[in-house]
Amino acid sequence: MNRIERLSAIFSAILVQLQSHSLVKAQQISERFHISIRTVYRDIRALEEAGIPIVGNPGVGYSLMDGFKLPPLMFTQEEALSFLIAEKLVNELTDSENSGHYQSGMEKIRSVMRSTDKKRVEIIESSLSVLPTHKPSTYRPDILLLVLQSIYERKSLEISYIIDSVRTVSKREVEPVGMFFSRTNWYLIAFCLQKLAYRTFRMDRVQHIVSLEKAQTRQHPPLKVFLDDTYRKENLFEVVVKISKDKASMMGDDKYYYGLVSEQETGDCIECQFVQFSLEKFARWYLSYADVATIVRPEALKEKVRSILQAISV
Repeated sequence: MNRIERLSAIFSAILVQLQSHSLVKAQQISERFHISIRTVYRDIRALEEAGIPIVGNPGVGYSLMDGFKLPPLMFTQEEALSFLIAEKLVNELTDSENSGHYQSGMEKIRSVMRSTDKKRVEIIESSLSVLPTHKPSTYRPDILLLVLQSIYERKSLEISYIIDSVRTVSKREVEPVGMFFSRTNWYLIAFCLQKLAYRTFRMDRVQHIVSLEKAQTRQHPPLKVFLDDTYRKENLFEVVVKISKDKASMMGDDKYYYGLVSEQETGDCIECQFVQFSLEKFARWYLSYADVATIVRPEALKEKVRSILQAISV
């Protein structure tokens, strides 16, 4: 790609980013396209000189003048394939309502693709799949969209929630802050008006949910603040296991579920480092390949494995 083609591609991408957001800061453009802030300012000036109506300044951010629209753009092959992958994940990891909306959007994307690209996507689609996971049957069809809409409108929610420790249903009025996905489940972080504190709710334990015509009572911190705090408070364990190279396949893909963060070859073995939430669960998984692997650390995990073995009666 020569310089003219490269500049044209960057200008086009910046325009798409401006049209996709109400306000875009120079730092966001810099990080998105791996260019310096000075280059961002120069590119913005070049777009303005080309007649693009850009509103804003370097200290605040940029946006396109209200009413200005770009003509439809053709998607690259790589973009189309990334949408295809996302479609598979959305279908498996969200509720049926949200999945249906995404599939509708994908149909619109396919409608503007060239015939050759459509054929390529169809061929690859038949070779791509996401294996089924546990999808809670208690999810209401539109539960994720309902929560997100309430967050946007700053409305309260009324939920009936199963308390795990006693398995009873508790009715709560909450002010939703945000949602995140972790370990096969969606979670809602919200301010509970009964407890007057922030709480995290597992969405598969929500038995009933209603959006109330009641505005939220306070200004809440962004979701990232709560997630960062969760990581700091979470009681995590570092686990190191050594396994023979020729037996490493016994771990399978489960090693990723159990928090694999690194692998290092040491002679005829592979030393695997994990970050784990529960030594109990890890110990029981470790026993499935314990005859070909050894625990390097921690000692607490070794004690947990011994305790399980002593409780076994054959």
